[in-house]
Amino acid sequence: MRHVFIVNPVSGKADASGVLVPKIIQAAARQGVAYEILLTERPGHGVELARQQAESGESVRLYACGGDGTLNEVLRGAYGYKNALVACVPCGSGNDFVRNFGGSAPFLDLENLIQGEAVTMDLIETDQGLAAAICSAGLDAQVAYGIPKFRRIPLCGGSMAYKLSILQAVSGHLGHRLRICADDETITGDFLMLALCNGSTYGGGFWAAPQACMNDGLLDLVLVRKIGRLQIARLIGDYQKGLHMQGDQVAPAYRDIILARKVHRLQLDTLDGNPIVVTRDGECAPYTSLQAHVLPAAVQIVLPRSVLNAELPALRRDAAHN
Repeated sequence: MRHVFIVNPVSGKADASGVLVPKIIQAAARQGVAYEILLTERPGHGVELARQQAESGESVRLYACGGDGTLNEVLRGAYGYKNALVACVPCGSGNDFVRNFGGSAPFLDLENLIQGEAVTMDLIETDQGLAAAICSAGLDAQVAYGIPKFRRIPLCGGSMAYKLSILQAVSGHLGHRLRICADDETITGDFLMLALCNGSTYGGGFWAAPQACMNDGLLDLVLVRKIGRLQIARLIGDYQKGLHMQGDQVAPAYRDIILARKVHRLQLDTLDGNPIVVTRDGECAPYTSLQAHVLPAAVQIVLPRSVLNAELPALRRDAAHN
């Protein structure tokens, strides 16, 4: 099997390639594996590189070295090719995908990752593209959408840009009139935000669906009704920690404003004439409608050995696809 490391040099706060490439060379030599290092040169290049490797027909392990966006590109390029396995080396600013499996440390241990094994996982397919972890819409997506604008301001780094984007989003128009068709149920109302979750966490550590499983053939849908600005402040703190949920059920304190379902597919339409910002694994754009469904057993993801031996909600040994 060939081991191909697709490195996004502009991921994270510094040039990832300068630090990572020597570590890749050292780990591959110690493990005695054939390897290749490819650097992405532009947005979308990861899709092209991954697809080129997968189309060879050889057994190949593709390491997405970057953030969640880089992983998304490599997954899109590898999707549909049974000879291609995908691994994640988290070097981005959020790294939400690996939070589902305990965090970045075991994935940054390259020898541990090279020794890892592949497990079958689901993906989310939308009419805007694939997502590995979460597709969300509304206030949270609006915040993510606004961050790049503030990062262009001198001396406005990651945390400051995030805070300014929150302030702008909360100060503007809140909520959308939506029609949501989730499997056979139709829900109409004014909503602040929603998250359609294959994984548990997004947005740099917001635990929208703490018990979401990535290999059960289902998606966790979390809907937050439109609420006032004072309620938002309280909600965001608990939402970040996952305290709005108790197991698979909404916590009693939030049952009047949050709905939770396990679904296979979703259709979202805005009814107020205003586009809603949607984000897929960190990629944001405004839309007036969205279609999404689960792709069961869609991809083979390589996990480090230490992760494979852990008991985690994201990976259930007894999960059966529905």
